[in-house]
Amino acid sequence: MSQVGGAVQRIEKRTEERVEKAVEQVTGEASATMTANLDASNERAERIIAATAKLETRQLWSAAAAMCLALLPVVVVIAGLWMGIAGLITGAQWALDVNGSVWLGIGRWLVVGVGLAGASYGLFASVRWVAGLVETWKDRGLPKWPRWRK
Repeated sequence: MSQVGGAVQRIEKRTEERVEKAVEQVTGEASATMTANLDASNERAERIIAATAKLETRQLWSAAAAMCLALLPVVVVIAGLWMGIAGLITGAQWALDVNGSVWLGIGRWLVVGVGLAGASYGLFASVRWVAGLVETWKDRGLPKWPRWRK
Protein backbone atom coordinates (compact mmCIF):
# COMPACT_ATOMS: atom_id res chain seq x y z
CA MET A 1 0.00 0.00 0.00
CA SER A 2 2.73 2.35 0.86
CA GLN A 3 4.28 1.78 -2.54
CA VAL A 4 0.94 2.54 -4.21
CA GLY A 5 0.52 5.64 -2.03
CA GLY A 6 4.04 6.78 -2.94
CA ALA A 7 3.38 6.16 -6.61
CA VAL A 8 0.16 8.16 -6.43
CA GLN A 9 1.99 11.03 -4.70
CA ARG A 10 4.74 11.01 -7.34
CA ILE A 11 2.13 11.01 -10.12
CA GLU A 12 0.29 13.87 -8.39
CA LYS A 13 3.56 15.79 -7.99
CA ARG A 14 4.53 15.27 -11.65
CA THR A 15 1.03 16.24 -12.73
CA GLU A 16 1.21 19.41 -10.62
CA GLU A 17 4.61 20.26 -12.10
CA ARG A 18 3.36 19.69 -15.63
CA VAL A 19 0.24 21.77 -14.98
CA GLU A 20 2.37 24.56 -13.48
CA LYS A 21 4.73 24.48 -16.49
CA ALA A 22 1.77 24.52 -18.88
CA VAL A 23 0.18 27.44 -17.01
CA GLU A 24 3.49 29.32 -17.01
CA GLN A 25 3.95 28.67 -20.71
CA VAL A 26 0.39 29.78 -21.57
CA THR A 27 0.73 32.83 -19.31
CA GLY A 28 4.07 33.74 -20.91
CA GLU A 29 2.66 33.39 -24.42
CA ALA A 30 -0.43 35.41 -23.53
CA SER A 31 1.73 38.08 -21.92
CA ALA A 32 3.98 38.23 -24.97
CA THR A 33 0.96 38.46 -27.27
CA MET A 34 -0.61 41.20 -25.15
CA THR A 35 2.67 43.11 -25.04
CA ALA A 36 3.03 42.86 -28.82
CA ASN A 37 -0.56 44.03 -29.30
CA LEU A 38 -0.02 46.94 -26.92
CA ASP A 39 3.18 47.92 -28.71
CA ALA A 40 1.42 47.84 -32.08
CA SER A 41 -1.46 49.90 -30.68
CA ASN A 42 0.97 52.43 -29.23
CA GLU A 43 2.77 52.75 -32.57
CA ARG A 44 -0.53 53.30 -34.39
CA ALA A 45 -1.58 55.88 -31.78
CA GLU A 46 1.75 57.72 -32.16
CA ARG A 47 1.34 57.80 -35.95
CA ILE A 48 -2.21 59.12 -35.58
CA ILE A 49 -1.04 61.79 -33.13
CA ALA A 50 1.76 62.83 -35.49
CA ALA A 51 -0.66 63.05 -38.43
CA THR A 52 -3.10 65.07 -36.33
CA ALA A 53 -0.33 67.47 -35.33
CA LYS A 54 0.58 67.94 -39.00
CA LEU A 55 -3.04 68.69 -39.87
CA GLU A 56 -3.35 71.15 -36.99
CA THR A 57 -0.22 72.96 -38.18
CA ARG A 58 -1.57 73.15 -41.72
CA GLN A 59 -4.92 74.43 -40.47
CA LEU A 60 -3.17 77.06 -38.38
CA TRP A 61 -1.22 78.36 -41.39
CA SER A 62 -4.34 78.18 -43.53
CA ALA A 63 -6.29 80.22 -40.98
CA ALA A 64 -3.47 82.78 -40.76
CA ALA A 65 -3.38 83.11 -44.54
CA ALA A 66 -7.16 83.49 -44.70
CA MET A 67 -6.99 86.21 -42.04
CA CYS A 68 -4.31 88.06 -43.99
CA LEU A 69 -6.33 87.80 -47.19
CA ALA A 70 -9.43 89.07 -45.40
CA LEU A 71 -7.56 92.04 -43.92
CA LEU A 72 -5.66 92.95 -47.09
CA PRO A 73 -8.53 94.84 -48.78
CA VAL A 74 -9.22 96.81 -45.61
CA VAL A 75 -5.55 97.76 -45.31
CA VAL A 76 -5.42 98.82 -48.97
CA VAL A 77 -8.45 101.12 -48.61
CA ILE A 78 -7.20 102.66 -45.36
CA ALA A 79 -3.71 103.20 -46.79
CA GLY A 80 -5.23 104.77 -49.90
CA LEU A 81 -7.28 107.21 -47.82
CA TRP A 82 -4.27 108.05 -45.67
CA MET A 83 -2.00 108.70 -48.65
CA GLY A 84 -4.70 110.73 -50.42
CA ILE A 85 -5.20 113.03 -47.45
CA ALA A 86 -1.46 113.38 -46.85
CA GLY A 87 -0.88 114.09 -50.54
CA LEU A 88 -3.61 116.72 -50.58
CA ILE A 89 -2.18 118.53 -47.57
CA THR A 90 1.41 118.37 -48.85
CA GLY A 91 0.35 119.33 -52.38
CA ALA A 92 -1.65 122.33 -51.14
CA GLN A 93 1.31 123.56 -49.10
CA TRP A 94 3.61 123.14 -52.09
CA ALA A 95 1.15 124.86 -54.48
CA LEU A 96 0.71 127.83 -52.14
CA ASP A 97 4.46 128.43 -51.79
CA VAL A 98 4.98 130.33 -55.09
CA ASN A 99 6.29 133.71 -53.82
CA GLY A 100 3.69 135.70 -55.76
CA SER A 101 4.18 134.05 -59.17
CA VAL A 102 0.73 133.51 -60.68
CA TRP A 103 1.79 131.08 -63.41
CA LEU A 104 3.85 129.00 -61.01
CA GLY A 105 0.80 128.83 -58.72
CA ILE A 106 -1.47 127.76 -61.59
CA GLY A 107 1.00 125.09 -62.73
CA ARG A 108 1.43 123.73 -59.24
CA TRP A 109 -2.34 123.62 -58.64
CA LEU A 110 -2.72 121.73 -61.92
CA VAL A 111 -0.13 119.21 -60.75
CA VAL A 112 -1.93 118.90 -57.40
CA GLY A 113 -5.24 118.41 -59.23
CA VAL A 114 -3.79 115.66 -61.43
CA GLY A 115 -2.26 113.97 -58.38
CA LEU A 116 -5.54 114.23 -56.50
CA ALA A 117 -7.41 112.80 -59.50
CA GLY A 118 -4.95 109.89 -59.68
CA ALA A 119 -5.25 109.21 -55.96
CA SER A 120 -9.04 109.40 -56.19
CA TYR A 121 -9.08 106.92 -59.05
CA GLY A 122 -6.77 104.60 -57.08
CA LEU A 123 -9.09 104.80 -54.09
CA PHE A 124 -12.10 104.18 -56.35
CA ALA A 125 -10.40 101.14 -57.91
CA SER A 126 -9.51 99.80 -54.45
CA VAL A 127 -13.06 100.15 -53.19
CA ARG A 128 -14.38 98.48 -56.36
CA TRP A 129 -11.85 95.65 -55.88
CA VAL A 130 -12.94 95.15 -52.25
CA ALA A 131 -16.60 95.12 -53.31
CA GLY A 132 -15.77 92.48 -55.94
CA LEU A 133 -14.04 90.33 -53.35
CA VAL A 134 -16.97 90.59 -50.97
CA GLU A 135 -19.37 89.59 -53.76
CA THR A 136 -17.16 86.63 -54.63
CA TRP A 137 -17.11 85.50 -51.01
CA LYS A 138 -20.87 85.91 -50.70
CA ASP A 139 -21.56 83.95 -53.89
CA ARG A 140 -19.48 81.02 -52.67
CA GLY A 141 -22.05 80.20 -50.06
CA LEU A 142 -19.71 79.99 -47.12
CA PRO A 143 -21.49 78.95 -43.91
CA LYS A 144 -22.66 81.65 -41.57
CA TRP A 145 -21.01 81.80 -38.17
CA PRO A 146 -23.73 80.55 -35.80
CA ARG A 147 -24.97 77.73 -38.05
CA TRP A 148 -21.68 76.01 -38.91
CA ARG A 149 -21.00 75.16 -35.28
CA LYS A 150 -24.07 72.92 -34.95
